[in-house]
Amino acid sequence: MTPERWKQVNALFHEALDRTPAERESLLDERTAGDLEMRREVESLLRADASSRGFLETPAWGVAPELMFEDEEATLTGRTLGPYNVLEEIGRGGMGIVYAAEDTRLGRKVAIKALPPDYSADPVRRERLRREARAAASLTHPSIATVFALEELEGGLYIVSELVRGRTLRHELHDGAVPPGLLRTTLIEIADALAAAHQQGIVHRDLKPENIIRCTDGRVKVLDFGLARPIDDALRATTTRLTQAGTAAGTPGYMAPEQLSGGTVDPRADVFAFGVLAAEMATGEHPFGSDPAEMVRRMAQLIGPESVMRSGAWSAPDIQPIAQRCLRASPDERFASGAELAAALRAASEITPVIAPSPLWWWQFHQVAITVSVAAMPAIAWALRPWIGAPSGSRLFFAALVLATMSITVRMNLVFTARVHPANLPRQRALIFPWVISVDAVLALLMIAAALALENRDAVAGLVMALSTVILLSLAFIEPATTRAAGLSR
Repeated sequence: MTPERWKQVNALFHEALDRTPAERESLLDERTAGDLEMRREVESLLRADASSRGFLETPAWGVAPELMFEDEEATLTGRTLGPYNVLEEIGRGGMGIVYAAEDTRLGRKVAIKALPPDYSADPVRRERLRREARAAASLTHPSIATVFALEELEGGLYIVSELVRGRTLRHELHDGAVPPGLLRTTLIEIADALAAAHQQGIVHRDLKPENIIRCTDGRVKVLDFGLARPIDDALRATTTRLTQAGTAAGTPGYMAPEQLSGGTVDPRADVFAFGVLAAEMATGEHPFGSDPAEMVRRMAQLIGPESVMRSGAWSAPDIQPIAQRCLRASPDERFASGAELAAALRAASEITPVIAPSPLWWWQFHQVAITVSVAAMPAIAWALRPWIGAPSGSRLFFAALVLATMSITVRMNLVFTARVHPANLPRQRALIFPWVISVDAVLALLMIAAALALENRDAVAGLVMALSTVILLSLAFIEPATTRAAGLSR
């Protein structure tokens, strides 16, 4: 669509917004007589405006409620679907409900997305999803959640993919703008994921904060490539996409102008969505505002993004011109692909991407720090033996040695699991950590009792009590805080 054509569509769209539904029909009849394509484009924008109302304030599944299951109370938790044991529900989206499950054939945890019943009943949609799932399964990249299969089980249609634990970027944005260092590395990882997809001929079509998760190790993963579309198919899907009930056309607040109007979609539509995401992460606000009507108007007015984007302080000013280029109305003026975008980000940042310390890193650091403190206890108990006297001094030493050995062994095992088998960490920690906290508490209280028994050794007793108190306070406050931040509490 040419800029001149877009101006005409945009002007008629805003004129129609100010009319009642009945008046809109008359207006469109009058102004688009003989131009059915323009009418379709304006009607697509009007539908997008209506469907976008409130989507920022609602969960992801609120964007397309008509796609949800007829019985919203139904759940697969606890059931067996073919080779999969469904463990728990972990999320809901416009395209269905997501469960954590165990693949009994391979002995691994997976995510299963249960798609709406309409997809199983429609052979055309089913075949298209098979084709798209095969294409998505070809993507292998550290920042892309791997798609394993599209399964037809017990009359239902399910996408099986890698199980990713962590927090979505939407949750991170609740805290405001992302710090500069973390922002740059995160955007580069996302751009690298898009580059890998575009190189394989895949367009995501629905890039948004809800579809990106920061894992417990600090890296990000882009989700829902199982519902992406091969570029050739995306180019063939034109104005009908917004009018097809049940088709995942994207989220209005992140859709490029050509996507909103039902035009052709290629990698540059993902680049546009990336620009919205980058601006939102850098400022803490959606670049086109939080009011749905204002948002769609601003996106429709994208003749030059500098005049339309909401002003706000950017946590990383070097990202702003890149985001503005991503948000150009004409696809030809944007970056051509994720690879070109990633190169621009690296050039602007002038850094080699380094992952900032993640919450899981701080949790591991705390484990090592508390382990060092606990390891000091047997040595201190040994030093106290002559002052406490026999046999109490020896008994104190052996008790401290046994308790410290148990604590150190378990904590170091958890650190090893966090680094080598992070997916198993939450379950393993939940099983053994209450026990190790009890061991540490008993050790600290035992050393405090020993310190109180010392006579004429006030300085030594004070040091022992201080170290023991630090351990107790860590167990009461620091341990729970780092555990929650790392997403390990259950």
